[in-house]
Amino acid sequence: MKKHKEGPRRFPREPEWFSAFHSPEDFKNAPPITYSIEGFLQNDGATLVGGLSGHGKTFIMLSIVKALLAGPRVKLWDRFPVREKASRIIYLIPESSITPFKHRLNLFHLSRYLEDGRLLVYTLSKGPAPRLDDKRILDAARGAHVFLDTAVRFGEGEENNASDNQRGLAKYIFGLLAAGARTVVGAHHAPKSFASQNVMTLQNVFRGSGDIGAVPASAWGVRQLDKERNVLHIENLKPRDFQPCGPFQIIGRPYIDKEGDFRMLKKPGACGSLAQELRSNANRGGAPKSQERIAKLELVEKWVKKHGPNITSTELVEKFKKRGYKVKPQTARKYRAEILG
Repeated sequence: MKKHKEGPRRFPREPEWFSAFHSPEDFKNAPPITYSIEGFLQNDGATLVGGLSGHGKTFIMLSIVKALLAGPRVKLWDRFPVREKASRIIYLIPESSITPFKHRLNLFHLSRYLEDGRLLVYTLSKGPAPRLDDKRILDAARGAHVFLDTAVRFGEGEENNASDNQRGLAKYIFGLLAAGARTVVGAHHAPKSFASQNVMTLQNVFRGSGDIGAVPASAWGVRQLDKERNVLHIENLKPRDFQPCGPFQIIGRPYIDKEGDFRMLKKPGACGSLAQELRSNANRGGAPKSQERIAKLELVEKWVKKHGPNITSTELVEKFKKRGYKVKPQTARKYRAEILG
């Protein structure tokens, strides 16, 4: 018997519940993924920047703002091409009053954008953190880039309570995007324990990461390696739908004072992981570790990052065995402890 090819199943009459879902035409007409800053800032999504308090997150946010306002004629840190000029940027920073934030805007040569209305700022001097579901905020967000510094100030309940963050911060971020925000960029504090660790993961960089980590399209971790020169080590901790670059480092002093922005210090490919860079700094002026030991530590770092900090010494021994290394469980535990700090 000849079989007939079946096309898409159709109901003779579409049930009422069909209207609750996207139609095939919706998907056909959906635009492709785009980036305001190629390889760094994805449109129609949230991007989070996480790091310890005082490790340069606000300066990074202002540097991103400057690149977006300048548009395609520049690259962020001479690396990431800016694809679109921002028509409007909303910067909400209820952790700072207007005077110190004015100083930071002046450092990055951003004050002129206040005059033409392309940069809208809300500080503590204006009052407590505004509600992100305020109609005025949602109306202003349409077509704009919204910066939350820090993002947790816009959540509900305790900042370390994952369920509170899910109800509050995630809801408001998605509400801004649904209202038409081009992007939402949020700074987020890392827990104090991150100061003693030398590997970056969503779990150790983003406080309350169980729910926070599910929100962004991309997340970047930041660690200050040199306070005097403001050297910041940056790694991508969550890429969604794109291939991220490797770790890199930017330097703030003296360039922010002289030029109004960071400079790239170590490009992706020339920069190691956080653990490698910390070991490199620690080894300056001393005897270098053996190449084999460094190779083993780098493997442990990779496995910890992939499988989490609770990977057992038995699992590590087995993984070493597959790589041709004979390592005792107690040695594997020492390597893991060194990586986790």
